[in-house]
Amino acid sequence: MGKGKVKDPNKVSIGKFLAWQSRGVSFGALMIVTGYITIFCTDTLKMSPALVGTLLMASKIFDGVTDVVAGYVVDNTNSRWGKGRPYEWCIVGSWLCTLLLFYTPVEWSMQVKSIWVFVTYTFIFSIFNTLLNTCANPYTIRAFKGNSDVIAKVSAYGGVLISICSVAVSVTFPILMGTMATSNKGWRQLITIYAVPMAVIGILRFVFVKEDPSIDAGNSSRVQLKQIFQMMKKNKYIWYYALISGFNTLIMGINAGSYYFTYVVGNVGLFGVVQMVGMIALPVMIFFPLIMRKSSVYNLIAIGTVMGIAGNLLIFFAKANIPLLMAAALLTGIAQLPLSYLQAIIVMQLSDYNEAHRLPRMEGCVGIVSGLFSKLGNAAGAGIIGALLAVAGYVGGAAVQTDGAIMAIRCSFSIIPMLCMIGMLIFTFKLMSLNKMLPQLREEIEKHRKQAEA
Repeated sequence: MGKGKVKDPNKVSIGKFLAWQSRGVSFGALMIVTGYITIFCTDTLKMSPALVGTLLMASKIFDGVTDVVAGYVVDNTNSRWGKGRPYEWCIVGSWLCTLLLFYTPVEWSMQVKSIWVFVTYTFIFSIFNTLLNTCANPYTIRAFKGNSDVIAKVSAYGGVLISICSVAVSVTFPILMGTMATSNKGWRQLITIYAVPMAVIGILRFVFVKEDPSIDAGNSSRVQLKQIFQMMKKNKYIWYYALISGFNTLIMGINAGSYYFTYVVGNVGLFGVVQMVGMIALPVMIFFPLIMRKSSVYNLIAIGTVMGIAGNLLIFFAKANIPLLMAAALLTGIAQLPLSYLQAIIVMQLSDYNEAHRLPRMEGCVGIVSGLFSKLGNAAGAGIIGALLAVAGYVGGAAVQTDGAIMAIRCSFSIIPMLCMIGMLIFTFKLMSLNKMLPQLREEIEKHRKQAEA
């Protein structure tokens, strides 16, 4: 008798792997493109930086409310397509609203422009991106049958692919921006170049990757609102994770890179060139699954934040020195990798803590607090950059800025991110105790499940 081939449970086909990463590629490009909203509003629409910062900050605060709704909706979804998968269509909505925002006519009154920017920005981040972020972890867990080894590999290797594509957008966008985005019409053409193909690419995951319904066998009860608040009270680790996420997105919300390279370096096109250095960091991710066999995701995050602290400090002293800025870009690029691509594993562990304490797992709702803090962090970042530039005397579109405005730009691109990284490091140390508790938590879960079956 011939021996049949045993299928390797840790193997993922190349087709499924590529299809799975499609939305990550699209979402990464979306975050890069929307990062230029502030400079578009100040320099093209001629809106004051304080007004722009206030609008974006107000939108992000509203965004925090939608996280609770999104978590509740996703955790209670049981459709023919699965739990998280149906909400993948939101990537199309995000790109459509991005187009609408950058198509804002210059000739509109300041009041109309303000309302339009607020509404489209709110739809991008408070509605569509919130649902995308909330559905991501439940979809991931069910697409790969809750296998943490597979999820780690797919996330790490996929992170390399997504990062390469993101670097390509980071490099090409500011270069094209320097030549095309000199008028309202130029901005429209530039955004269309990225939005249309990326919206198509972004929906491929939904089309080709199904959820495994067996993950929910025997656990199909609806999540109640009171259980969400019980989780917030009992699970202190979701608050540590939320603070890490908040500090991280505060850095992204400030997004002073375009200002820094326009007015400190003197050439915004070099922003993309410097970010190419981030590609050097990508091979590091290949070793994440191997490292995690002997260590933990939290150790990886801690190492990354230490490198990020050093990188941001280096930026402050580098000024317009391109080699030093490249070295800093390498350090800060590595700092972002673990938290960006290994979130599903953290969510699985937080859900284990929930289940061990007699709560539903709530993979969608686990992200409510971190989502709220992420939005608040992003809002604070948008508000900080707007307030600092306004106080420092920044004039949108001016060829030369005051010394105060230049210092505000330098601090926004280096010192404030460095302080955020220090905050991330502190709360990463607090999360490490969760990893030590996992064996005990999983014993409790197994005991509870056997009692439920008896």
